[in-house]
Amino acid sequence: MSAAGGRVHSIDGRLALSLAEAARALGVSERHVREILSELPHVHLGRRVVIPVDSLREWLRDRARAESSRAERAADEIVAALSD
Repeated sequence: MSAAGGRVHSIDGRLALSLAEAARALGVSERHVREILSELPHVHLGRRVVIPVDSLREWLRDRARAESSRAERAADEIVAALSD
């Protein structure tokens, strides 16, 4: 079965992913990837857009760290408010 048929291919050794492949790797729709494309690291190759694998991994790690930091700050604010 091809990648278009829904089969997930390993991204090990790949330099870049198509938008559809990136969407599958992230577990979101291709439409969502297109909506957030300006936030994602990407490269235009002629009329085609690809997302470098290493840059996508780094972007996702950065997002996870930022979300974790926000959650920790929110928890600290809740604890402080409860102890007042």
